[in-house]
Amino acid sequence: MTSIRLIQSIIILLLAGASTFAQQTISAGTASVDISPDFPIALTGYGGRAGTFEKIEQKLWAKALAMSDASGKTAILITTDLIGFPASLADQLAKDLEPYGIQRHQLAVTATHTHTGPETGILINITGEKQSPEQLAAVVQYQEALRKKLKDVTVKALESRKPSILKWGKGSASFAMNRRMIENGKWVGFGKNDGPAEHDLPILQVVNSEGKTTCILMNYACHGTTLVPKHNYVHGDWMGDAQLMVEEKFPGAQAMVVIGCGADSDPQPRGEAAFTVQHGQTIANEASRLLSSNQMMSLTSAPVTAFEKVPLHFDTIPDLTLLKSRALKKDVNGLLARSYLETRSRGEKIPDHYLLPVQVWNFGNDLTMIFMGGEVVVDYVRKMKQELGPEKLWMNAYSNDVSCYIASERLYNEGGYEVDFSMAYYNKPSRFRKDTETRIVSALKKLYEQTRVK
Repeated sequence: MTSIRLIQSIIILLLAGASTFAQQTISAGTASVDISPDFPIALTGYGGRAGTFEKIEQKLWAKALAMSDASGKTAILITTDLIGFPASLADQLAKDLEPYGIQRHQLAVTATHTHTGPETGILINITGEKQSPEQLAAVVQYQEALRKKLKDVTVKALESRKPSILKWGKGSASFAMNRRMIENGKWVGFGKNDGPAEHDLPILQVVNSEGKTTCILMNYACHGTTLVPKHNYVHGDWMGDAQLMVEEKFPGAQAMVVIGCGADSDPQPRGEAAFTVQHGQTIANEASRLLSSNQMMSLTSAPVTAFEKVPLHFDTIPDLTLLKSRALKKDVNGLLARSYLETRSRGEKIPDHYLLPVQVWNFGNDLTMIFMGGEVVVDYVRKMKQELGPEKLWMNAYSNDVSCYIASERLYNEGGYEVDFSMAYYNKPSRFRKDTETRIVSALKKLYEQTRVK
């Protein structure tokens, strides 16, 4: 009789566990594809490199995570080991996925911002010299192959969805350091300093019905600049090493990295190949610690999603006199001025604004995931923590478009690279207006309210 009761107790416990799993179940699927360039192409991120890459030191990957629940909500997150991509790539991918029932707001495409990846069409001014037809053709060739690969990997992730549980938690890492050197309230260069940096390390875990981890998504707010111009080879930087190490720690799991608001932070130390391993190990160790703790919290639904593009106006549009003067310079400003003169000669206008993609995913009010286009500085995560609270907030930058830096109002008073000098490299006429931060924060708060479960 005792043995019968024991068996009955075990059955009851198993049924209770199955019931709990069913209540928390989300269908999730993953897939990955190699996006390393297989033909000669220049790397991007630094202006000091010449020629095409020397070798593939570490493969680059695009990875997809597809999530849906019984209510019909679906969301797809794609990570790419690239410095970035133009908005047209993400927007066209969304159109390619429409036959599969995917709408624009359900798709987020992100970049790790490695500075040892191929040029993708966002920094063609990086060297200050006009690129040759061969160089431009290589960029087009890579873009076209990438778009097809991203569609294929997304469809595979959708087709591989199986009952799963989502959990998330927040760890930390400390190798990101603010790089803006300020003297007398003004930017004077790059270096180590005690300015603000974001050290949160949020992690999303996908667990299948057998209790096996199938996906680990990690976020950290730091530039992919451990490697420097002398490293003229393909590599995923610390983000690539972190993914490899996490996948080694969790066999069968797909590791993915998204970058937070770290556009004004560099990894420290940097400059040598060994440091990518060091930083990657830091991320992997913290991920392992967090996943083995009792700090992970369950998410019981796929996210409600919302998306829009916020118009950000440029502060100044150069007139004809200024363009003629700048066009004589043999640098990136001269290259941009000559390009704008060609634009004007065709009877076309220089763009007076940029459309910044912003996106909010709300996992049943248990986690709010924000996506912002561009290279976003740390002040935005600090601001949104004030507005929405820090406990359930996860912010991703380099999302859906990487077309320039998104500086904050605080940085506007300091000036410098992220505010002013970088814009020419991104083919932009000037810094943005000072109302930029206000416009972005307002849009994010609106999308947050739209996605909240009332």
